Amino acid sequence: MNPPRVRLPLLLAAVVLTTLPVAAAQAATPTPTPGKPSATKPTPGKPSSTRTRPTFRYTPPDTAGDRRRALEKAGTYMDQVAAALGSPGLWVDPAVKKLTASEKSELDAAAKASAAPMRIAVIPASALNVAPTSSFSTTVRLAWEGEEIADQLYDRVGVEGVYAVLVDASSERKGRGFHAVQRADKGPTYHVGDAVDQAVDCCAPDYEEMLERFIQRGQEIDKPFYIDAAPWAGGAAGLGGLWWGVTTLGARRARRKEEQQHLEVAKPLLNEEIIALSQHVSGLPTTSDPQQAKLSKDVLDTVEKARHRLDEAKGDADTEAVATLLGSARYGLLCLDAVRAGKPMPEPTAPCFFDPRHGPSTGSANWTPEGGRERGVDVCDACAARLAANEQPDIRMVTVRDRARPYWTLGEELASYMDGYWSRGDGSRWWFPDEDARRAGTEMRARWASRRAGARFGRAASDIGTSIGSWSSSSNSDSGDSDGGGWSSGSSRRRSFSSRTRSSGGGSSRRSSRRSGGSRGF
Repeated sequence: MNPPRVRLPLLLAAVVLTTLPVAAAQAATPTPTPGKPSATKPTPGKPSSTRTRPTFRYTPPDTAGDRRRALEKAGTYMDQVAAALGSPGLWVDPAVKKLTASEKSELDAAAKASAAPMRIAVIPASALNVAPTSSFSTTVRLAWEGEEIADQLYDRVGVEGVYAVLVDASSERKGRGFHAVQRADKGPTYHVGDAVDQAVDCCAPDYEEMLERFIQRGQEIDKPFYIDAAPWAGGAAGLGGLWWGVTTLGARRARRKEEQQHLEVAKPLLNEEIIALSQHVSGLPTTSDPQQAKLSKDVLDTVEKARHRLDEAKGDADTEAVATLLGSARYGLLCLDAVRAGKPMPEPTAPCFFDPRHGPSTGSANWTPEGGRERGVDVCDACAARLAANEQPDIRMVTVRDRARPYWTLGEELASYMDGYWSRGDGSRWWFPDEDARRAGTEMRARWASRRAGARFGRAASDIGTSIGSWSSSSNSDSGDSDGGGWSSGSSRRRSFSSRTRSSGGGSSRRSSRRSGGSRGF
């Protein structure tokens, strides 16, 4: 049976030949090594099994751009501050919480009433910070330093005057400081630099006291002192003495005329109050208690002193003294009532704002006058009850020129009346709540002071000194331009000091002369 044997080997050979290409193909395919990417190219249309590593690119920080944007932001903020200080006064950024509403109002009124036009801003240091923002750095770098911060405010307002910026922060290292400058080509020079030093030295870091001291000192004129040594000094001194005497006499006559007009308004009011108070004291019951008897006698003596002083009154000083005596008498009556009731004598307080005849105040309340804004006022018990019941308080009305008005609206005529009642008796005064009345009294006294010979001489000397300085600077500038080299350095120094080009902001393209300035961190 040979055919079957021959068929079996042939079948095995066919099977071997069929499997050889598959084995060869498997042997030709490389096995990927662990940790190495396969060299096999991916088959088109099929996803590759090899992962692509991400590409990282380093982008350097835009330091110059960040600083430019921070400076632009600080400049925009200063534009907003300048817009809020179009007129003299105080502006406080809402982010600064170190000043109360009443302190802001009082300081704003003081800045507006100052002899020098003052614009004062209280801003946070963060608004001017141009340091790179980083979670690892707490460095504070202000956009401008020192007096330049105040100059930036002046640049944007564009009006000559005194500019001050109080930068609020937790410490000097964080940017806290006080910076001020006076810019003016003409007029007097004020003690602005000295005012900054005094404000920081005496009161830092109390913002209210600092600004109060700055306003007080910053409006005082820095008068130059001149000495005449010419042979004709005697004749000049004689002429100067004659001018001084004539000017003093004229100022005194003008003041007496105004004070006589004030006396015509204040004297009838005080006389009426003296009569009413005398009747009240006369009606007091007699007592055997020595303390009560002494208090009654003191009150009666005080009223009599007021009567005699009013009879001899010639001006505002007399009416102020009479009002002070009447206020003391009413306080004495309050002490007498306390002793009778077995209570301790109360501390002196300001009179009731609505009518000083009500006696010392017993508390304070918020009150909004017709057409005005809300303010805090000192009131007696009766007026406080009326306000609580939404009723009109009992106001002291004064008829002048056939018209009845609240007494505080007669700012100049009754300035001495209000000063007397709001006097503590030791040279200091309580704060009078009405801003218009305070401003009227301040302007009146400033007008009287400006008429004095000393004030006029100071203004004249300052104007002469300014004219001489301007003429000298102009001469140097002209010489430098004509020579072309010998005087050019002096001319350039003058321009860099008094006429520097503004860095930004509105107004003129040239700064007025710096008259005074200062900068202090604290």
